[in-house]
Amino acid sequence: MNDLVKLDIFFFVTTIAVVVVSLLLIVLIIYFIKISKDVKYISQKARTQADLISEDISELRDNVKDKGAKLKYFINFFNNLYKKRKD
Repeated sequence: MNDLVKLDIFFFVTTIAVVVVSLLLIVLIIYFIKISKDVKYISQKARTQADLISEDISELRDNVKDKGAKLKYFINFFNNLYKKRKD
């Protein structure tokens, strides 16, 4: 075979391979972009829920402080009554 024909076949095959690899890379990049958007959405949801849970825990902590002090006085009152009955 002539060297020019061999070169033409080589360049044709190389061109086809480059086009196929380029198309695969484009498809992979598109999927990567879609996955990144989903991960961003999920992380924003998680951040929002974590903030809400943090606020709820803070409210619960404040309630325990307030109601816990009241409960302590209530329990002390009954303990004192019980101690007086024993005496």
